Amino acid sequence: MATAVRRRVRPAPVYFVRVGTGRAPISHADYGVDWETMRTIVVDRAYALDYRDAVVVDVGAHKGCFGAFALEQGARAVLSFEPEPTNFDFLELCAAPYRQSGRDWRLHRVAVGGTDGSAELHVMAASWGHALTPPEESGRYQVGVERVRVVAMTDVLAEAAQIARTGPIVVKVNAEGAECSIVLETPFASWESVTEFLAEVHSWAACTADELTAYLSQAGLLVAPQDEADWVLRLSRRPVS
Repeated sequence: MATAVRRRVRPAPVYFVRVGTGRAPISHADYGVDWETMRTIVVDRAYALDYRDAVVVDVGAHKGCFGAFALEQGARAVLSFEPEPTNFDFLELCAAPYRQSGRDWRLHRVAVGGTDGSAELHVMAASWGHALTPPEESGRYQVGVERVRVVAMTDVLAEAAQIARTGPIVVKVNAEGAECSIVLETPFASWESVTEFLAEVHSWAACTADELTAYLSQAGLLVAPQDEADWVLRLSRRPVS
């Protein structure tokens, strides 16, 4: 409420909202999107699970709210991947107080895919809509196209495994339709180090949630109990109690 009042009375390019020991940036230009993102992650706890001592991989990090949430919930390290420059600037703002206090939050201004290379990032008016594989109707929302570097998910998981050693690894993917290539083009062996998998599967993606589930089950990740956020695909290697 205080942020909404400040926005009306004294507008600024960015506002900061307290998230535990840190603070999350809220953009004036994209206020509705950023506030809804924070509500979904921090208030509704759509990605709630046991993060204690986990290395967390955040593919589609947006402006850092999920990374902050994971650290507040006890994550040992966060690896964030976000290719869009403006989002990445806000991600750096969000991560700064955590990094200054010695927390391990690693930022990568790249997209993630099934293989290394480069790709066209379709930039949308709303900051949560940028996509390598946008829906057909995205043309009316698109404001530009940028060439971005893409790193293979195999290498992302190898970096996480090196940090985690024998500890848990949590992977969250919100890649606006690119989740299929990220998962299905990554060998089973790479997924065998992952303890928890969370993903939003978009309606225009080239695969279904069932196809992702079937593929990852071959690496030992099985369907976990769903809560109110049934739009999040949850798979786990931990025994279901």
